[in-house]
Amino acid sequence: MNLKKIILFYPSFERGGVEIVLVNFINYLLKKKIYVVLISSNFNKLDILNKNYFSYKYFKLNKSFLPNRLSTAREASKLLIDELKKSKKENTVVFSFQSSSIAILISRIFGFKIVVRNAEDPVYSTLYADKKILALFVIFSKILTYNFANGIITNSKGSKLSMNKLVLNEKKIKSIYNPYLKENLKIKKNKKKDLILSVGRLTKQKDFKTLIYAFSLIHKKIPNFKLSIVGSGEKQRELKKIISKLKLNNKIKIKKWTKNLNLYYTESKIFILSSIYEGLGNVLIDAANHKIPIITTDCKSGPLEIIDYGKGGYSVPISNKYLLAEKIIYVINNYDNARVKSQFAKKRVNRFYIEKNSLLYLNYLRKILYG
Repeated sequence: MNLKKIILFYPSFERGGVEIVLVNFINYLLKKKIYVVLISSNFNKLDILNKNYFSYKYFKLNKSFLPNRLSTAREASKLLIDELKKSKKENTVVFSFQSSSIAILISRIFGFKIVVRNAEDPVYSTLYADKKILALFVIFSKILTYNFANGIITNSKGSKLSMNKLVLNEKKIKSIYNPYLKENLKIKKNKKKDLILSVGRLTKQKDFKTLIYAFSLIHKKIPNFKLSIVGSGEKQRELKKIISKLKLNNKIKIKKWTKNLNLYYTESKIFILSSIYEGLGNVLIDAANHKIPIITTDCKSGPLEIIDYGKGGYSVPISNKYLLAEKIIYVINNYDNARVKSQFAKKRVNRFYIEKNSLLYLNYLRKILYG
């Protein structure tokens, strides 16, 4: 028997790195002529290359008193049940990218094998969550249900270590980097602007507030430099108020997230990731591929792996505006040394190639289905 069908469970569709990973893996499967069913909220136009082997099951989310993730999980679970009823257990596997607890329960009830992908550090995402009660509910549901999953994929080695604390059988956990990069970019020599770049959702997790305050401490020492933050999210209004309060509207710009970020990476001199926690940190992979000197927090779990624990970039403690400010000044004043690190990071981006890691995904799903 062969693996013929993969049901991808992704209830709450989010733009950004995870969308890229999802589409990359779907297209890889379609090239292999494996039938893919995507279950998600609303209809989002995706760059799918071969629609003959692809089916998009989506729902429109109505207003609900439940949190968004719970509402989407509830609606998506109905579609998952319908899809399982017409699928064959011997050649179908469920692969959950999100809201995995409900997907695990439904899949096991119907007798289907399921693999879940955990994209964030489960421990630290709980410790630093905005909504503590909801976060505690989520992690307890993971403890209760992930042990019934047939397999678990984490996107960094550090995230796997955290997941080991939740799952009794550590052998079912596999660390595989994101199938993210298509190629190692050929970087043309071009004149960089005095620009610091950061990219990500405008949420508490990304901690742009610390980055803004760090920049405010040093902007008079680096008068030519500006800061661009590219992203969308619920913290946008709060961040703009802070920028106005610090009278830095002419120095710090928040720009709407876009799929094509190449221009931002190409013209920037420094890339900063200020997150409190991560699963991996796809934006750092992009920065490394564009050969930009990197400063990242030492958050759990993936960023330090991407910069090879200091060989490919610089790190600072989380939520420390003073040390972040010092590191920015250091990198500007020692830019040649920073570029040496960026060259090292670029040589290592092959770890995140689409083909390489999609094959690892597929082989793991086959192993789970057939042993």
